[in-house]
Amino acid sequence: MSAMNASVPGDMSQKPSVWESLAWLARLILAGVFLVAAAPKLLDPAAFAASIANFRVFPDSVVNAIATVVPALELCGALALLTPWRRGGALLLAGLLLAFTALLALSLARGLDLDCGCFGTTSRADPVSPLHLVRNAGLLALAVLVLIPKRVR
Repeated sequence: MSAMNASVPGDMSQKPSVWESLAWLARLILAGVFLVAAAPKLLDPAAFAASIANFRVFPDSVVNAIATVVPALELCGALALLTPWRRGGALLLAGLLLAFTALLALSLARGLDLDCGCFGTTSRADPVSPLHLVRNAGLLALAVLVLIPKRVR
């Protein structure tokens, strides 16, 4: 093989595959969603703690810790998606999405009428509905797309 035909690592002249483009888009969407979700919770952890308490799943003694740790994990996962640690970020966010989805499904099954708190507290109510489960399934699919190894795509 001649030197002119040899592929150069990092050669930007090669187009990314469709899968690579989709994975890149998935990373951007997930990072954007979780950055937007984490920001208000980090700015007002007391309000987020109240949202968590309304689900009536966790003991009062751990609600404040959850309200502090969850948005920090969302922020770390979102930022990791934009770095070489993207698979770790996608795995973290997938785990969070599974937990959030289980919590939302449980609240629906129990017939609780409460606000999601998914994007912090807002002046606009966001009551938990089956659409939240659909949204989370879509976000989880994006996380799985990021997790698919390059050699499989």
